[in-house]
Amino acid sequence: MTEQQQILSILGRLRSRIRTYVLLEGVTAVVAVLCLLFWITFGLDLVHFGIRKLELPGWFRTLCLLGMAGVTIASLVSWVGLRFFRGFRSRALALVLERRFPELDDRFITAVELMERQSEQTPLQAAMSQRTIRQASDLAAKLELGEVFNFGPLRRNLIAAAVLVTSVLIFGITNADAMGRWLNAFVLGRADYWEPFRQSEMSVHALTQPGDRRREFADDGTLKHPRGSDLTLVAVSGEGKLPPEKVTLQFVSFGGSGTQRGRVTMNSSGSSEFRHTLSRVIDDHHLWVTGGDFVNRTPYRILIVDPPRVDQIQLRCDYPTYTGKDSLEDKLVDVVGTQVSLPVGTQFDMLATVNKPLAEFHVRSARFELSYRSGESTAQLVLIDPETEAKRVVTVTAAGDLVTSEGTQFQLPFRLAPNGDAELDSIGDETTFPLPLPPDTGLQLTLRDTDDIDSPDPAILLVNGIVDLEPVVDSRLKGVTAVITRGASIPVEGKILDDYGVNRAWFGYRIDQGAEERVRELSQQPSGQREFPLQISTDEPVERFAVLPLELKEGQVLTLGVFAEDGDTLTGPHVGHGEMFTFTIVSKDELLARLYDREVNLRLRFEQIREEVGDLRTSLDSHIEMSQERTQLRGDAQNREKTDQLNVAIAAFAERALHQLRKNHTESRAIEIGFRELREEIVNNRVDTKEILDRIDGGVLAPMSILNEEEFGTADEGFGNFRLVNERQGETTPAMQTAGVALDAMLARMDRILAEMKDRGTFNELMQQLQLLIENEQKLIEETEKKRNESFFNNLGN
Repeated sequence: MTEQQQILSILGRLRSRIRTYVLLEGVTAVVAVLCLLFWITFGLDLVHFGIRKLELPGWFRTLCLLGMAGVTIASLVSWVGLRFFRGFRSRALALVLERRFPELDDRFITAVELMERQSEQTPLQAAMSQRTIRQASDLAAKLELGEVFNFGPLRRNLIAAAVLVTSVLIFGITNADAMGRWLNAFVLGRADYWEPFRQSEMSVHALTQPGDRRREFADDGTLKHPRGSDLTLVAVSGEGKLPPEKVTLQFVSFGGSGTQRGRVTMNSSGSSEFRHTLSRVIDDHHLWVTGGDFVNRTPYRILIVDPPRVDQIQLRCDYPTYTGKDSLEDKLVDVVGTQVSLPVGTQFDMLATVNKPLAEFHVRSARFELSYRSGESTAQLVLIDPETEAKRVVTVTAAGDLVTSEGTQFQLPFRLAPNGDAELDSIGDETTFPLPLPPDTGLQLTLRDTDDIDSPDPAILLVNGIVDLEPVVDSRLKGVTAVITRGASIPVEGKILDDYGVNRAWFGYRIDQGAEERVRELSQQPSGQREFPLQISTDEPVERFAVLPLELKEGQVLTLGVFAEDGDTLTGPHVGHGEMFTFTIVSKDELLARLYDREVNLRLRFEQIREEVGDLRTSLDSHIEMSQERTQLRGDAQNREKTDQLNVAIAAFAERALHQLRKNHTESRAIEIGFRELREEIVNNRVDTKEILDRIDGGVLAPMSILNEEEFGTADEGFGNFRLVNERQGETTPAMQTAGVALDAMLARMDRILAEMKDRGTFNELMQQLQLLIENEQKLIEETEKKRNESFFNNLGN
């Protein structure tokens, strides 16, 4: 072996021994860490169970297992992998030997460097290098490579790993159950790994009223409880287990105001039974029962649900023929409140809609008690003697399931019998539906739902039998007054009401006093409706009476009313009528004159509104000047009093202006309605022309609609913004100027409307003058004719 090969062999042996050292040190450290992690997790589990009597949460154990795996892998990588596979250069290994063995006197590192540069040397340099390499090789051959290493860390790791591994092995041999519990908890991930080690065991159930009925929690730990009821919890120690001396109930409630926590000691009601009552429970609860070393690992959950209740009662009625309600038999009658009135003799199905699926229901009255379970074909009827209170059980055969498949509706067939008490007494041991029901019977409905919860209060229904009365006619005039023309069409609006339905309706009218009453049929006839509207169609919701066919003369009086008749064939029919309206026939010109007087009054009222809005605009300008003055004085302490006075004046103006504007708005709407009524009266009296209607629609109603629907609102918004800015002590001048612009637009439109009104006034005045000329001419003709007749008879006498 040459000197160079000998040096390389020494470096190779040193490199191999370093890797062996690193491997041993890393592996022992990882083993020690694994054992230490075992004791840490075992201790955590022990402490947690000692405090809470519960297994560690699954997520925490999973996190611990992942952490252990992560620490192990990280330790292997950092203490073994990265160090073991690290490259060791010859020069670095030579430096290690130089530092450990000073007698090498840098010969070894020099020899290694010369070996790396042999190709670059001259012959003289090569000879000198060979000599140095030979000397370094001779010295290195005498070195003990083991002295390079410090075995203290490796020794400590070996001792720690041996101690920890031994402790784990001894613990596993002497306490195999505890070791198995750790494996079940952290390796297998079982949720109940502490269960075999518990000394106490408790079962929990609830008691509900009435009768302290026992209710068990479901398999998932839930119990549904009616909102607002008391809940009694009972904890019983298991057989063969050590009964605890004290049992604690810990609860968490989840309400609208947030989460609330509490802890109470349950009262002992025996050697192994403990109770506690939660009063008026309205929120969901999570419950933990702790006794000895027992605690439920998952909370018992109290789910608050609504108790069963009747949301709606409807009746499917088969009315007696005399009521005329055959067309309504397919329609359900909604029961509003706790009382319903039906014609005596009506057979009906009571359809009760409930909020939850039902398991059974009970119906009680003064004469009987009826019980039915969902899915059964019979019901149990208990008849009660009103005098002796003796009870008799009767089986009632049902035609089908009285409860629907969804369980949220049930039906009971009854017949409202006039002699219902006698029919109940005559029932034998068995009967069928419908059951006879005496008039004015009160029924109490009690429910039990599929959650095994009873309704806290019974639903009450009072079934009354009613007799027929005459129809009630509610009629009103629309678009006409007591003065009409001979060609008028009188609109009548309203409705006719009858308990059992209206069979016929008509106009009854009389011309002048003492004349015979006449009949004219309505355009639409009732067909048994309980409420019959007076209307020609849905587009024209009024009935009309045409006056023109009567060929009335001016000055005659027309009396008009709406009459109705029911369909009672037993005690009737009954006839009723509405208000009797009296009309005086006048000429078209007289009617127009009357309407013109009303129009003048409306115009005068509108002129007053225009004047008030104009005054408001003037006042606004003066207060804008105040606002500008206040802006200039702000911050000036010497003019503080003046500024305060301006603040008060501007604030008062803002309130006053808004009040004034809204009052004017209301009055303007009333004027618009007045003009619409004038228009209707003109049309209904057949005195309308296209020119008149166009002037009213385009000149008055259309601009007034814009004024009331848009411009008043814009002005109100502007003044409201001005008041808001002033309250916030801001600069009010821009807001006031904006309000002024809105007022200017209103005033301009008001002026145009007033101009149109005045133009209409001029037109109407001309019409009145023309009418006056016609009347004077007629009078002159009559006087002339009279004079001629007098002259003719005088001549005959001569």
